[in-house]
Amino acid sequence: MTVEMTGKEVANKLIDEMERDLADLSTKNITPHLAIVRVGDDPGSVAYENGLKKRFREIGLRVDSYTYATDIEETEFLTEFDKINENDDIHGVLVLRPLADHLDTNKVSERINPLKDVDGMSPTNLGKIMLNDEDGLISATPAGVMKLLDFYDVELEGQDVVIIGHSEVVGKPLSILLLNKNATVAVTHIYSKHTKEMASQADILITATGAAGLVTADYVKEGAIVIDVGISRIKGKIYGDVEYEEVAEKAGQITPVPGGVGAVTTSMLASNVIKATKLLQEK
Repeated sequence: MTVEMTGKEVANKLIDEMERDLADLSTKNITPHLAIVRVGDDPGSVAYENGLKKRFREIGLRVDSYTYATDIEETEFLTEFDKINENDDIHGVLVLRPLADHLDTNKVSERINPLKDVDGMSPTNLGKIMLNDEDGLISATPAGVMKLLDFYDVELEGQDVVIIGHSEVVGKPLSILLLNKNATVAVTHIYSKHTKEMASQADILITATGAAGLVTADYVKEGAIVIDVGISRIKGKIYGDVEYEEVAEKAGQITPVPGGVGAVTTSMLASNVIKATKLLQEK
């Protein structure tokens, strides 16, 4: 029987942990404070930002938005970003990506204070993943995937894992996190020649492409674990990368969309804000 790996219980466990941390910080008169930086008014980004603000305030975090016009000059944007980054009252900085085409994301990644980098975009935090240094801040989605796998007692050591998608936000950091757990990891992407063949041999298949319905039953080995990180919005409805109904008949465990990894990611991001606050107090 296929087990559906929902994110709600994982998120609730994270919230319980956060409540203890928040209570401890409260005794020091500290409320974790997140700054959300957005350029332009992309509807998806605005909706995501509004959802984060509502959820984080429910948890007990302070959240402020810093929004800029799409045509802002890069020098002006970086000057404004530095003000946010250097503000001692702000404990975490989340830059909504992608930025406008004329803004260099790498310049932002290199400037952000690693201790405030709640989405793990700085070279320092990416390097800490390579070193398996748990003191770093990890991008919320790959961290959420790892938290979900741990919650469901998925054994990673020695398992063959295939990740479809090699983005800097999910695929690349996730591959290193899995290697740190001694999994055998292959990463495929749009230029790979044998994605279906490789995926169909995996013990654990993770897909993060945003291509609705990409993964069908013939991508999946009987009894495999299937983690769907993909999100697509079509005519107001949310879809994952996986054709859920047909794949669920073949998989041993599977995450739904919505209600799977996404439900963990928001709480993981909030947890990162609290972690950043504690790191700043320590250092």
